[in-house]
Parts: sequence; structure tokens; C-alpha cells
Amino acid sequence: MIGRTVGLTCAVAAFLLVAATVGPDAGGDRAAASAAPAPTAAADGDAGDAGDASTAPAGADGAMSGDGDGTDRPAPAPAPAPSGPPSEPAPEPASEQAPEPDGSPEAAGGADGTRFTIAAVPSAGGVAGTGPRVRYTVEVAPGIDVDPDALAAEVRAALHDPRSWARDWTLEQVADPARARIRVVLADPTTVDLLCARAGLDTAGIYSCWNGTFAALNAWRWDNGADGFDDLAVYRTYLVNHEVGHGLGRGHVGCPAAGALAPVMMQQSKGLDDCRPNGWPYPTVADGDAAATAGVPGA
Repeated sequence: MIGRTVGLTCAVAAFLLVAATVGPDAGGDRAAASAAPAPTAAADGDAGDAGDASTAPAGADGAMSGDGDGTDRPAPAPAPAPSGPPSEPAPEPASEQAPEPDGSPEAAGGADGTRFTIAAVPSAGGVAGTGPRVRYTVEVAPGIDVDPDALAAEVRAALHDPRSWARDWTLEQVADPARARIRVVLADPTTVDLLCARAGLDTAGIYSCWNGTFAALNAWRWDNGADGFDDLAVYRTYLVNHEVGHGLGRGHVGCPAAGALAPVMMQQSKGLDDCRPNGWPYPTVADGDAAATAGVPGA
């Protein structure tokens, strides 16, 4: 009897020992483990702060922010979803270039933003010639020690003569650049270079040009002429008629023959090529040979 009692007692003790080891909260821990949420992807497809990134679902772009090494790294902020049509791309920044003249007589700007002084129109003698009307201004750039009205008188003498373009056009001097097809300007070499560069021309500080708006006359040339010209007045007449000729659609021509008068549309500032200097489109108009020296339309 005593042996059975001892055995029963040992069995009860063993049962109590096992119960104490497991404890009453084991079921609660299992329940808490089953209720814990699994790692999920963020809105932009991130895998979250922890866990194996290979097991987390990919976002819309198929990319994960987790490295898969268990290191905690903040996920990047989600990109906002596009709403509405895509916006227009930002315009390219404007390249540095000379501003366009605004065409007003109050602010007749040059390529470098300076203001040109516009010559007044005389009460008489401002129009000459026959044919389609072409209006022009006469202007002087800042820093040029030339009276605008005196310059205009020289320009009119060059253009309104029967040997000049007045043979083909009615030429009218105006004081409003907005009305002018051609703006004749006497300017320093730097300003002329800037004006001509707008048309892709390299005047190298010593040449003049037509840039589509301005017949830009180099003031150094105006004062010094060119090789082969013994008379500065002849050179100035040539310079005006040559650049205005471009504005009227005339292109360059060469020397027709040694000893001949150079056509006004020949580049006489660069040399005469055995021709004689000449400032008129139609120097022999009285002899009927005018067309031979006037140049040709086009290039």
C-alpha cells in the first residue's frame, strides 16, 4: 500500500513539474504570433523596414527599396501620381544675343541695345525717283561724331541722283523706323560687327553689311575709305549705294574687264581687281550703259 502511494505521489509531482514549465500563457503567445501583420509594400513598391525583400510584393514599378540585408533604411517618399495631361516642357533659356530693335522712333535700338539718333526729314527733297516706293531712315550710333542731318544729306545725294537707285525706285527718307524698309546707320566697328553677326556675317571690324534691316556703315571706313579710292566722296557714295543695293535685292558681281568701271555691287572695299573705282549703280546712264554696272538681283 505504501509503495502504491509513493508511486502515485511521484506521478503527481511529475505532472505538476511539466505544467509549471509550460505555463498558462503559452496559448496566448501563440495567438499573438498568429495575429502579427506580415511586412507589406509601401505605396511606391517599397518592401518596408525589415524582412527579406525578396518575399515582399513588388510595387507598380517592380522595384524594392529594401536591400535584403535586414538594415533599416527609410524608404523614399512616394512619387505623386500624375493628374491630368502632362505639362509642357519648360522653354529653353534664351541664348545670349543682341535684342531686336523695337522699331519705334523713341527707342531705335541697335544690336547692342544702344539708341541710334534718327536724322530729320527735310521739308523738301526727301523723295526722289520713279517706280515702287522704298522708305529708309538715316541714323547715327552713339559715340559717332557726325551730325545726323549732315549724314542724311550725304545719303540723299548718293541715293537720289539719277545715276543711283532712284532710276528704278521711288526713294523716300522717313523719320520713323517702323515705316522704313531700310535703316541706314553709321556706327562704330563693334556695333557694325554685332549688327552683321545677326545675319551670320563676319565684318571683322573693317567692313559694312546689310543684315536684313540695317545698311550698317562702318564709321572707320566712312572716314578712311579703301585702297584704290583717291576721292573719299566717291567711296562714301559707293558705300551707301552698295549696302542699300543689297536692301533692294541686288547681289555681288565681279569686275567685268580690266580698266572698266567697277560695278557698284562689286566688293570694292576688298579690292578693285583691275577695275576703276565707282560709286554709282548707273554711272553712264546718259550713254545708255547703265545696266552694265548696276549688278544683278539675287545672291
